[in-house]
Amino acid sequence: MAGFLAEHFGSCSRHALAEETSCGGLCAEKGGAAAGVCAGAQLQPGSMADLATQPSKRKRELDAEEAEAASTEAKEAGVENGTSAPVRLPFSGFRVKKVLRESARDKIIFLHGKVNEASGDGDGEDAIVILEKTPFQVEQVAQLLMGSPELQLQFSNDIYSTYHLFPPRQLSDVKTTVVYPATEKHLEKYLRQDLHLVRETGADYKNVTLPHLESQSLSIQWVYNILDKKAEADRIVFENPDPSDGFVLIPDLKWNQQQLDDLYLIAICHRRGIRSLRDLTPEHLPLLRNILREGQVARGSRDDSSPQEPCYPLRNMISKSRLKLLAMLTLVLIVMVWYSISREDRYIELFYFPSPEKKEPCFQGEAERKASKLFGNYSRDQPIFLQLKDYFWVKTPSAYELPYGTKGSEDLLLRVLAITSYSIPESIQSLKCRRCVVVGNGHRLRNSSLGDAINKYDVVIRLNNAPVAGYEGDVGSKTTMRLFYPESAHFNPKVENNPDTLLVLVAFKAMDFHWIETILSDKKRVRKGFWKQPPLIWDVNPRQVRILNPFFMEIAADKLLNLPMQQPRKIKQKPTTGLLAITLALHLCDLVHIAGFGYPDAHNRKQTIHYYEQITLKSMAGSGHNVSQEALAIKRMLEIGAVKNLTFF
Repeated sequence: MAGFLAEHFGSCSRHALAEETSCGGLCAEKGGAAAGVCAGAQLQPGSMADLATQPSKRKRELDAEEAEAASTEAKEAGVENGTSAPVRLPFSGFRVKKVLRESARDKIIFLHGKVNEASGDGDGEDAIVILEKTPFQVEQVAQLLMGSPELQLQFSNDIYSTYHLFPPRQLSDVKTTVVYPATEKHLEKYLRQDLHLVRETGADYKNVTLPHLESQSLSIQWVYNILDKKAEADRIVFENPDPSDGFVLIPDLKWNQQQLDDLYLIAICHRRGIRSLRDLTPEHLPLLRNILREGQVARGSRDDSSPQEPCYPLRNMISKSRLKLLAMLTLVLIVMVWYSISREDRYIELFYFPSPEKKEPCFQGEAERKASKLFGNYSRDQPIFLQLKDYFWVKTPSAYELPYGTKGSEDLLLRVLAITSYSIPESIQSLKCRRCVVVGNGHRLRNSSLGDAINKYDVVIRLNNAPVAGYEGDVGSKTTMRLFYPESAHFNPKVENNPDTLLVLVAFKAMDFHWIETILSDKKRVRKGFWKQPPLIWDVNPRQVRILNPFFMEIAADKLLNLPMQQPRKIKQKPTTGLLAITLALHLCDLVHIAGFGYPDAHNRKQTIHYYEQITLKSMAGSGHNVSQEALAIKRMLEIGAVKNLTFF
């Protein structure tokens, strides 16, 4: 259902304020729009002839004939745009039946009445009239005391005096909202009710809230009127017309259209089918980001607006209050994202918004302490990269074959270690507290605009052949380490990396050592033994190449995925490079964030899984990776705070 913000916060009502306000008392100028309704007066049901004079029967018949001549489409849609000409209420007469709510503090009252009653027969229709005293406008308040204002003394005591001041008409307007015709549900909605704080779970929403929403029949035709430009087109502040991720930004009726301090905007999305915030899923994040970011466009385009442009006065006013508008949009976005991420158990509630301007505080050893809940008390003395000295004289042979160990591949490995390096750059080694981010390859990075934030981390770890060139705005340009294996080495090392990037080989089989040796030593290339042909020419400096310690593969398989250490020779399941990179980061770093992790739901066969290529989840079949089990492992890391997520998961 379009307009989920308006529907959720206002329960399909344009007067969202009525949802939260308790009421009592209203003061208006004599002869004004609400004559006879004064602060402190006990309003009893009765005639309100001063509000709208009862017309004659012939007059009502003429009005009906004029109404029939109006546009059928506009009449069915309930459309009537305001004009500068004098207007009348959309009914004749208003007999007060009940005060639904009232608030002296908020200067507002909600009235239920009967309208269009035939004389003496008691028939008529229900209507709700909401009267609200508008706040003072600072630039006009001086006019109240200019000249000789009409005053009525109430009492005087020493230096203190209290008067009734009767302001000029232009300073005493009463905002009047009409709900007509009003149904029983409208009356229940505006009736004073006790409020209760309820913690709603996903199951509560499914079993209680959703059936209630589906049973409601309150009209939201006003939403469609706005989206279709049949009404209030001149009040639209900004619009993104995209049918999926677009929205309309428009002032809510609770705003008096004069006082900027009380400006209240609602965002109505073009996408249909969203009934409440609980219906939001991660796929709606582009919409939520648009509401936040493009709200700035609503301000940016105002400087060139002309006085004849729709909503020009409002745009000039908002241009003076940019920070307030952005703060409001940010708050709305955070609330919506929280509901989106926490809607079901499969979505992690932890969702971190990085600040491009500043770094998050880093505490030495924090990642290690939290990771110990997953890995146990394993030693951090394990080297990250394999070293030649450990294999020149093999003192403790590995217990496992690749990928969990190097048993049976020592000779090949020895030749590779002789031409590569193992050191960690001094710029990283010397850091007292290391901030790291592991950048996954997921489609969720597309249009994320995380590039600047990613570049501010001390260590940026990337995976396989994920490109940087052309995607800098979303994924950044800094690369400290790139984990890869031969079949994923189809990238230009000089274009997609920095000059000092470490290229870290993740060996799954002995042929992986053979391939890197032939590439670095320019020997005869091998073409067999790979599930996909690796590159035959790879322009890379051998001093930038590192060999990852299989210890991290073992830890990820054993502690995170609970895979058996003794598997058949052809291992059926193994960790992905992404999970391996997170395991490595928890060993190397003090603060670990991740971005771009997670796959589409299993039933979603069309959603691409990478931000840079059009392949789907079907390509993962037969890969030896259990993505569902890995998702649970990452979820546990997020829940205990070992890592934080820059994108949804």
